Amino acid sequence: MKSSYINLKGFMIGNAAMNDETDSAGIVDYAWSHAIISDQLYHNIKECDHHQENVTNECVVHYRGFAEAYSDIDIYSIYTPVCLSDYSTRFSSKLVVAPRLLSALHELGHKLPSGYDPCTENYAEKFFNREDVQRALHANVTKLSYPYTPCSNAIRKWNDAADTILPIIQKLLNSGLRIWIYSGDTDGRVPVTSTRYSINKMGLKVNEEWRAWFHKSQVAGWVETYERGLVLATVRGAGHQVPVFAPQQSLSLFSHFLSAKTLPASSKF
Repeated sequence: MKSSYINLKGFMIGNAAMNDETDSAGIVDYAWSHAIISDQLYHNIKECDHHQENVTNECVVHYRGFAEAYSDIDIYSIYTPVCLSDYSTRFSSKLVVAPRLLSALHELGHKLPSGYDPCTENYAEKFFNREDVQRALHANVTKLSYPYTPCSNAIRKWNDAADTILPIIQKLLNSGLRIWIYSGDTDGRVPVTSTRYSINKMGLKVNEEWRAWFHKSQVAGWVETYERGLVLATVRGAGHQVPVFAPQQSLSLFSHFLSAKTLPASSKF
């Protein structure tokens, strides 16, 4: 039906997990290259098979060591402060490490705050648990036995999570859609290393080599352009929630995407 036709021209993906294999490799490499884990732990994790269902006890210990390395910082923004209020839910060394590294880090992600103000998540949790707020939103009408949390443990497992979406991205590129993938480069949870590994796996031809892009005469990040309309852009100094950390650069990035213009290559812009 014409009424259900969506005239989709393209879309952006920000700090997104796209391919399990390269996502796992990129997370570990990022932590090591940013001095968060030791050489020894890095090599120990590299020797583990992240995709087998039943990992060895040694690998469980290594995965737990990786999680603990992030216990005192925000994995979503490695250079910003963490929330120190008593209300903050901090990581526990009793975390049960899942069979695969990504699953383990997913559980870790539920334990750590994100965003800057680092206590934003705490404010939201208090706000949405207020009875007057829930009434105004017509929420929790069934009177659930547990409170609202930003990352609920009520659903423990996704049953329809694909190992990779790279074939879907390839298919959409082939159909003529423009796809921009952007990455805040201080996010350790879905780091730029994972994103670059995933894009490289698609084997696309590079149309414009890696270069800086600018906002208000300052380097805002780096960008590389590939065939068939794929663009990879980083946002310098931004964590997982890019607009929270770099709102002006994010607006510039989004505006250039909407207008189908290349990101500024000069500090004069």
